[in-house]
Amino acid sequence: MRRTAFAAVLALALAAAAPPVLSQTSQPVPASELARSVDIPFEAFTLDNGLRVVVHTDRKAPVVAVAAWYNVGAKDEPEGQTGFAHLFEHIGLFNPTENLPGGLMEPLRALGATDWNGTTWFDRTNFFQTVPTSALDQALYMESDRMGYLLGALNQERLDNQRGVVQNEKRQGDNQPYGLVYYAQLEALFPPGHPYRHSTIGSMADLDAASLEDLRQWHRDNYGPNNAVLVLAGDIDAATARRKVQQYFGHIPRGAVNEPAQADIPTLPARIDRLMHDRVPNTRLYRNWVVPGLLADEAADLQVAASVLGGLASSRLDNALVRGDETATAVTTGYQPFHRVGMFTVTVDVKPGQDADAVSARLDQLIADYIASGPTADEIARTVTSTLSGQIQALEPVGGFGGKAVVLAEGELYAGDPGFYRKELADLGAVTPASVKAVMDRWLTRPVLATRVDPGEREAYAEAADTRP
Repeated sequence: MRRTAFAAVLALALAAAAPPVLSQTSQPVPASELARSVDIPFEAFTLDNGLRVVVHTDRKAPVVAVAAWYNVGAKDEPEGQTGFAHLFEHIGLFNPTENLPGGLMEPLRALGATDWNGTTWFDRTNFFQTVPTSALDQALYMESDRMGYLLGALNQERLDNQRGVVQNEKRQGDNQPYGLVYYAQLEALFPPGHPYRHSTIGSMADLDAASLEDLRQWHRDNYGPNNAVLVLAGDIDAATARRKVQQYFGHIPRGAVNEPAQADIPTLPARIDRLMHDRVPNTRLYRNWVVPGLLADEAADLQVAASVLGGLASSRLDNALVRGDETATAVTTGYQPFHRVGMFTVTVDVKPGQDADAVSARLDQLIADYIASGPTADEIARTVTSTLSGQIQALEPVGGFGGKAVVLAEGELYAGDPGFYRKELADLGAVTPASVKAVMDRWLTRPVLATRVDPGEREAYAEAADTRP
């Protein structure tokens, strides 16, 4: 009954995203068939300056999502320049351009734009907004100005201002409960020199040392049209898009050729047990492995493996530790895929008063048993259907932090194919208990990073003591 209910919800979500062509039947539609039915039609073309453009027509509302994705992120930062990609995202988002001395924020508000923002991660930097169709020309003008005419408006005062904002963001994140754990995990999981070893926020020292010329050269090296993907999704057709994009972006010269950093999947030589302390109310346990990334054939199996273990309300760990032993207050398991690698993480909040050593040993045994036995067919069915439902519902909007523009941009940027989502959905629909067990046998039997955070005073941490205003 539960699978039938999920299938009904999924069918409704699918109808909203793209009309499926499915046979009439009273039986639940197989997940594989639902996955094949998702369709986001698009047309793609490339300008002479190298700008890749993807267009999706969706006439349900008179709006267009405009998304500019740059193939540069934290993994592409050399030693001594950590945090540069995120710092430049702030500069692009909040600072004026040569032709917009007041910046982009107020004009976007005046246009009635929604979902406008920018983000940076290990593999990309992006800027996006959804605007009324009547305001598309203004939005394209502003986005092209951000791409081609930003440096002339960047001065020392503006750099210092955004540097201070980013460093305050870092302080706020560091001061969150368990806020230093991610740094320690990256440094333990990845060897020195690995592109994924440092966080997107960067180090205080590197941000302090960033000069105006450093940032200008960083922009010249990474933010040319030939290193970008522009997606227009919504109330627009490809012919109109081609004309408008050529008008607003065609004159921007090519930039330097940027080759995104390559990265292997490291394996720890042996298990690492790390103890940390923080001003927190309870002990938290982590288990981490570096695994394949989003382009890998194993990505769907890793996603399902994580959901069955600790991603569902009725997951293995929830049933064993939260409802069963009642030794934990919360458990989560996640697979986070990046361009070159992925991270598989298990987190358990130990219930106050419980023996954390015993819970840790119990957690390791539960993970080992799960890898040895694999998931059941019922667990696979519930997980795949629930995951497909969420992903398809996320395709309803044309833009924002999710939506069709994001799916198309990610496919083009990382896989060279805006339709890469089809492979991802097909792989998800084809997952079986045997395929998940095989992937876990290959990747989760390798040595694990086991981090434990106990209540107490934090260990000395130089960056947290930085007092730059």
